[in-house]
Amino acid sequence: MPGLPVTAAAPAGPAPSGHGSVSAAEVGAAPLAATPAALTFYAGAMAGPARRRARRTETRHASKPPARYRQQMPPSVRNAFVSTARGPLLRAEPLYQDVASYSGISWELLAACDWMQCEARARYSPVHGEKLGTVNRDGTCYHTKSEALEQCAEDMVEFAEAVYGIDITAPGPLSVRDLANAFAAFRWGGLLRLHRTSAMEFPYSVAGLTPQHTRMRWPAIADPNTPDRPGSRFRKPFGAVPIVLSLNYPATV
Repeated sequence: MPGLPVTAAAPAGPAPSGHGSVSAAEVGAAPLAATPAALTFYAGAMAGPARRRARRTETRHASKPPARYRQQMPPSVRNAFVSTARGPLLRAEPLYQDVASYSGISWELLAACDWMQCEARARYSPVHGEKLGTVNRDGTCYHTKSEALEQCAEDMVEFAEAVYGIDITAPGPLSVRDLANAFAAFRWGGLLRLHRTSAMEFPYSVAGLTPQHTRMRWPAIADPNTPDRPGSRFRKPFGAVPIVLSLNYPATV
């Protein structure tokens, strides 16, 4: 599913949104000698979680709860969301809620995955952005939207934990930074951590979040495993975190 491809092969299936994906199972099962990224993914995954877990634990047990994040999206971004994504996502909200109830994540995160991967099209899978029923190069095939969404949820949980040590199923809302990290891991696996790049510079996560997050480009990371063209313009008006916030998710600072 979405995230870091551990082989150099391009994601299978034409994605209407221009995004591909690989499965968490592929990341976990990849031979360490498959690519340099496979080795560094494991190295980063071993080093990061303890620090991240400690920070979230301290926050949750602090005497004063974290403040709710105040949206700073430009009007053009809010208007783009309302005119394109809001209707389809709200119509599919019962489905997202049902799938989310099994996975333990918030439905708004699933909705953002669905839009970012395939613009929430009814006959498309958000796993690779492929049409439902398509056999992908990794041998997977998703026949229903709910099946594909459940795979997205599983992969997002696994990638967020493996790369950043974030438990997105834990009680309480996530911070904006943790949301950005979770979606970065979902899309690019451990590449950002490997190259010491913040997810707050990753357009798939934060494009349109503030006026400073407009006209963004994919990180110019010279790595053969990037699933998107490094340094090129990010064409969507908003990323995943603005979608989550626009659906009234109570993210914290």
